[in-house]
Amino acid sequence: MADPVDNLDAFPEPIQTLNFEATGRKVVQWAQDPSTRPRDLAEFKAQLDGLVVVPDRYKEIQIVQGYDHVFFLRLPPNNQVTQSQKKLQAEQGGMADYGIPEFYFDAILEKVPFNRDSFFYSRIADYTIRGCR
Repeated sequence: MADPVDNLDAFPEPIQTLNFEATGRKVVQWAQDPSTRPRDLAEFKAQLDGLVVVPDRYKEIQIVQGYDHVFFLRLPPNNQVTQSQKKLQAEQGGMADYGIPEFYFDAILEKVPFNRDSFFYSRIADYTIRGCR
């Protein structure tokens, strides 16, 4: 099934994470306490207000939680991964220009004292919310 997108030639604007650690803490809360999960996109935006910017292109939300004995293969939207490929092939520069969140560089290059909790929650936000680049 084709992606229902408006412009197959444009890179779909991703959700922008403003605060990785706080967003990751919210994701962990949802994973551990299902009663706190957002019931719709409006509630998702409200719970993450000031932590993420959700583009208008998103119209609904689906929440799926894995199990220890089931592998969930979550594929990116076709248009998003195709546009990411095109962007990658056209870009120049190194790793810093690729769009990797700063907290990875901070931890690897030891630019700031390493905080295990902060890094843990930030990584959860990155791989749960950020999506395909």
